Amino acid sequence: MKSTHLILRRTHSYLGMLLIPWFFVYGLSTFTFNHADTFDSFYPDDPQFVPDWEKSYTLAEPLRDDNLRAVASRIITDQSWRGAFSVQKQGRKLVMYVQNFMRPMRLTYDLDQHKLTAEKKKFAWIEVLRRMHFRAGYNGTGAWANVWPMVVDVFCVSMLMWILTGLYLWWKIRVSRTWGWITIGAGFATIALLLALI
Repeated sequence: MKSTHLILRRTHSYLGMLLIPWFFVYGLSTFTFNHADTFDSFYPDDPQFVPDWEKSYTLAEPLRDDNLRAVASRIITDQSWRGAFSVQKQGRKLVMYVQNFMRPMRLTYDLDQHKLTAEKKKFAWIEVLRRMHFRAGYNGTGAWANVWPMVVDVFCVSMLMWILTGLYLWWKIRVSRTWGWITIGAGFATIALLLALI
């Protein structure tokens, strides 16, 4: 029993230290969203995207509504780019946003002129932090594009383990059980109250 208690105590301690930078990222980025009027001023002036290059390009297959992502993935791969991306058709243009923490790119393919235009996103640290907060999903091209969501999954599991080991350690201290229940109840009550009122 003592060895189990020691293992869980050390697991809880080291998980907490492992989670420190992640709590920092999500805590600070959430703070910037909550005070958007203040932090939005750190964004660069419009336009947010600046031209990088333009060239002729021919699609390898006809574009249809059911193959937008496949066509976009081929276009992005042909530029030797890697990363998660989103795509949407805007009129006669195919617009792709290639995610990157430091410098996202926007690719626009003109279906009539068969031209591909690349634009770089202006840099801003506040936006890097927010991208780290929102980045999710296994939707990229290349192996490295899926490393971040894998790490996020590890973070989620680690956080749940940290909570469970913390509950175990709290329960082993008998004198703290009453105040522990009060604290847990207060936490859930706060959420329930806000859900009911907001």
